[in-house]
Amino acid sequence: MKAPQKIRAVIMIFLTVCFMFNADVTANNSCTGEKCTPMYVVVCGVPVGIRLSSYGITVTGFMGFMTDEGLYASPAKDAGLSEGDRIVAVNGSQVNNVCEMQAVLDSLESKNISMADITVERSDGVHVRKMKLCRDSETGKYRMGIWAKDTAAGIGTLTFYSEDYGMYAALGHAITDCGKKYEISGGSLLKADITGIKKGVPGTPGELRGYFNEAEGRVGTVIENCETGVYGYITEEDTIFGEFRRLAVADNSEIHKGKASILTSAIDGKQEEFSIEITHINNECSDGTKSFNIKITDKRLLELTGGIVQGMSGSPIIQDGKFAGAVTHVMINDPETGYGIYAMSMLSTMYNCFRCRDALSFAGMTAA
Repeated sequence: MKAPQKIRAVIMIFLTVCFMFNADVTANNSCTGEKCTPMYVVVCGVPVGIRLSSYGITVTGFMGFMTDEGLYASPAKDAGLSEGDRIVAVNGSQVNNVCEMQAVLDSLESKNISMADITVERSDGVHVRKMKLCRDSETGKYRMGIWAKDTAAGIGTLTFYSEDYGMYAALGHAITDCGKKYEISGGSLLKADITGIKKGVPGTPGELRGYFNEAEGRVGTVIENCETGVYGYITEEDTIFGEFRRLAVADNSEIHKGKASILTSAIDGKQEEFSIEITHINNECSDGTKSFNIKITDKRLLELTGGIVQGMSGSPIIQDGKFAGAVTHVMINDPETGYGIYAMSMLSTMYNCFRCRDALSFAGMTAA
């Protein structure tokens, strides 16, 4: 078989397997007749640092520089790029960070190439812009004349770990940038140390304050940032979980209005449950991250945090001894109240991530 035919065959196998694995896939508890075998996960509630590497490079602004010819130039702006554009390739070479982009520019400079195709993604599709390459007289290198963003980072909460899939889930919602899901090429999960809590008040959300050490604290990878959360693989299980607590996953139909609790170790470093109330089930809501309404009722937690604060997204919700869901949002004008996502929604997303990676492996490809 010729090389192009082999490539086509591999692609067809990959597409077929991915279709089989992802068509209407839902992770469900196993039921036979009236007897059900619930799925179990390790619930966490551990604050973590999350650093995402972007897919492409986002243009955040422009700057000019003096060229060898004594002219003031901003090549990217002159080529028609705009703030918010995502640069995904330079002269056909994919770029996901500034270092990769500069390496391509250096390669073009060494070959005395004076024009390049810049591939950008916008809300209305993919565009290619011709850009004249200019050398910065100060550095002696080709430059594009842009301010750029290629990473995002913050603190959130690790929700659960599945021993069945070898994967974790966190946050319960996507990490966004300017209201849009942050497109990623990968990322890292890091140990985080909480140093303080800014208490939330009506109109001003509170936050968990802390830090993470990127050089020493990497405990996992990030492979997916999507509507239901952040997902990936744990590499240092013993250093992240703390107390090991396995719970059955509640089916959506089991979750009801009434008493529940959230699990977090952000308050004093050990896993604790704090009482909440599930006040409403949002059966008609199209936003899966707002599956039900919650209200913090625990007096100690209210005294310390004022309710739900930024960084608590992903805190596991427990009801009737089962893992019911995770905290996702806070009401800005009433920090004692917020929303939760169903546990099964996060588990289903994890299942699809896991199966699609199996498909990539089966097709002889590697998912970065």
